[in-house]
Amino acid sequence: MESTLIFARRHLWLSSAIALLSLCAVAVPAEAQQTQPDPFQFPQLTKRKPFLRSYWAYQQRAYPLGFIPREALSRASRQAEQARTVRRSTTGLAATAVSSKWINIGPAPIQGGQIGTTGNTRPMSGRTADVAVDPANPSRWLIGGAQGGVWETLDSGVNWTPKTDSQVSLATGAIAFAPSNSSIIYAGTGEAVFSGDAYAGSGLLKSLDGGNTWQLLAADTFTKATFSDVKVNPTNANILVVATSRGIAGREPQTVASPPTGLLRSTDGGVSWTLRQAGRATDIEVDPTSFSQQYAGIGEIFGSTDNGVFRSSDSGTTWTLLDGPWNDLDGGIGRVELAVAPSDPNVLYVSIQDAFDGAGLDGGLLGLWRTNNARAATPTWTRVPTGATDDGSGLYGYCGWNAAFESAQPQCWYSHEISVDPTNPDILYAGGIELWKYNGSAWTEVSLTTTDPENGIHVDQHSLAWVGNRLLATNDGGVWSTTDGGSTWADHNTNLALTQFYEGSIHPTNPQFAIGGSQDNGTMRWEGTDAWPWFGGGDGTDNIISTTRPNTDWAISSQFLNISRTTNGGQTFRPASLGINKEGAPFVARFEKCQANDNTVVAGTNNAWKSLNFFSGTLPSWSANGPELESAITALTFAASDTTCNTYALGTDDGKLRLTTDGGTTWTDIDTGNTVPNRSVTDLAFDPTNAGNLYVTLSGFDEGTEGQPGHLFKTINALTASPVWSNVSLPVNLPHNTVAVAPATPDVVYVGTDLGVWESTDGAATWTQLGPETGMPNVAVFELQINQTVRPSASTTRLFAFTHGRGAFTRTTVTSTVSSLNGAGIGWEFDARTPWISSRSVFVAGTTAPITGLSWGNLSLR
Repeated sequence: MESTLIFARRHLWLSSAIALLSLCAVAVPAEAQQTQPDPFQFPQLTKRKPFLRSYWAYQQRAYPLGFIPREALSRASRQAEQARTVRRSTTGLAATAVSSKWINIGPAPIQGGQIGTTGNTRPMSGRTADVAVDPANPSRWLIGGAQGGVWETLDSGVNWTPKTDSQVSLATGAIAFAPSNSSIIYAGTGEAVFSGDAYAGSGLLKSLDGGNTWQLLAADTFTKATFSDVKVNPTNANILVVATSRGIAGREPQTVASPPTGLLRSTDGGVSWTLRQAGRATDIEVDPTSFSQQYAGIGEIFGSTDNGVFRSSDSGTTWTLLDGPWNDLDGGIGRVELAVAPSDPNVLYVSIQDAFDGAGLDGGLLGLWRTNNARAATPTWTRVPTGATDDGSGLYGYCGWNAAFESAQPQCWYSHEISVDPTNPDILYAGGIELWKYNGSAWTEVSLTTTDPENGIHVDQHSLAWVGNRLLATNDGGVWSTTDGGSTWADHNTNLALTQFYEGSIHPTNPQFAIGGSQDNGTMRWEGTDAWPWFGGGDGTDNIISTTRPNTDWAISSQFLNISRTTNGGQTFRPASLGINKEGAPFVARFEKCQANDNTVVAGTNNAWKSLNFFSGTLPSWSANGPELESAITALTFAASDTTCNTYALGTDDGKLRLTTDGGTTWTDIDTGNTVPNRSVTDLAFDPTNAGNLYVTLSGFDEGTEGQPGHLFKTINALTASPVWSNVSLPVNLPHNTVAVAPATPDVVYVGTDLGVWESTDGAATWTQLGPETGMPNVAVFELQINQTVRPSASTTRLFAFTHGRGAFTRTTVTSTVSSLNGAGIGWEFDARTPWISSRSVFVAGTTAPITGLSWGNLSLR
């Protein structure tokens, strides 16, 4: 995380009612609704980067409803499957295009990411929410990616394999092996870090064969919830207790929470559940000598009468609130984390966030306590001093103070975890921004972010687990371990492709080069291998690559339109956004280059800004380019067919669409009839050969614009005074994030959604999902880019997809005319990393089979 950020301007459309419903502002007990606070009352929350990027992601999907409809993702998955079924039954097999499957190209890992204030340090991955160790095999671990699903290693983190790419939800909050049979695995979908890009789940996944196949259980119970913890009875795999909380992106406001969250118990292997304690459950810890003895935290981050530390002596069937000194503190109880000492189960540590309630230090550490008689009727508590982990006050603690930047960063609601050494009850590890170690008398910062960042670990700790004397830590940068108490760390991010991309750019001629900006892991570039070198910090957002000097001239950005430019292939960067008034810039702001002129660049805040010397000037100069919109610009695009660079369009987070044909002197409202639904605009794309044809994608859900469904709209007369728009949407009701039109074959259109990529080959008349069966996981795709080459009788289209949770993918299609094969469906399998066909395998109707005497135009197989 970076030092304190500029506060984001609150969008004007956000009414007081919607403000009360914002992503992190929810405190709704299952049994009684209580008044919702406005998060903007609490600057310690709203100035923090986890909130700001969450707010950016959430508001697009919630506008104008102010919430996400119930079961939205599950519904979209069913709609996608229905569309696939219809297409399989009605589409003939004759083909004119042969395609590879999607190939993941990393980053796996990010080479040399940022630790603390230091860049180019160690290999990294993306945010990892949980880790579980096979009790029968210490070399076998499972981890859960924020939006990347469950991954398995069989060799202690040297190699990883994704296990849940085809599941409806890849958001993973908690994983557990059944101790009595490690072939039985439970994985709770939905990530409970109270962050807006932490997607809600769709139920509990269960595997009976070690993770090879999965069954989705209890969707009615857990859809829209998130999992904090899963605990399985060590002698009976059918008995389990889980901790659930609200799903931020699945929040349904102004109603009693649905489903109820808290501590739930199942005795039939996860099929049916009983709510045993209501609230926002943030942790469960079990006495390693007795499953009947359990401790749990209920910790709504905004405070709640439900919050507190609970104990059960009957395996989670009933729970009793424990009295403790935290109950009398003015700060109020927020998120609760617990740790039982394995070598002495009488020792219990309690770590509590100061609730966002206007009292105390909101978001900081309320306190850390220890008891040596956890099973006593009234345990005795001792407060553990934490001043050594912050500025000396102890108010911020390990989860509220950024040691690398020496600044307050109260985020105990986001990154907060504790664990006790398995052999010594006096040694505690406390993860927040950095990871700290307490030996009973003194604290040491063992993540090494300040003392040795080149050999340290990423910030924002989310999970800790033990394998013998090896401590595993997961955070916003992946998976790490230490066998010497934090003196040295091994990284395990070898082939983990978990990067959460926001934006990406590709080289105009070299199909082996791309740039991507990612959540909390900066900007990195692809050079043909799965490992991507890191070269920009912060949250990497939008970027561009020069058309005339693509090997040396690039621009990257971080949150709130902080643009940097290089003209020497990344050896040095200089600021490139001085002169832009960034007030009103969204967290992920857009800037775009004209394809015909590298120096013409337009950027968006709540106004358009333009530079005419972006790469040629010593420093780019900027001028306001209008119009003043009073809402954030979320989409920008130039018309490639206008080589004067005077034609471009923009869209906003509250549904405005504007176009200029004179370089920004005048702007036209291109939806005066309000045909396009009033939802957040996420992308725009002109037909590369005809500026009159324009596509727009929308976020949100059809419920937000009753009577006006659709997420993709097209006009064929964009340059007229009153363009006419047509709804050419995909057959799924979920956010559409990006649209791309093939340069040489404009009838080929691709759309990236919150559930993968869709393709049309007839100008958006019909659609096919390029889903898991083609190699694309069910993951949100935020950016699509196309590299197309035309050859005699055939064209090659390489499509790049930048996902928010599973890194980047490429897919190559060769389009030609089938001259023989008796009308059977055909395809050509080849390596999508190469610009042309490299293997000689043909599949017919979806199965690989050798065929002779087959030809496509000038391409043939003999």
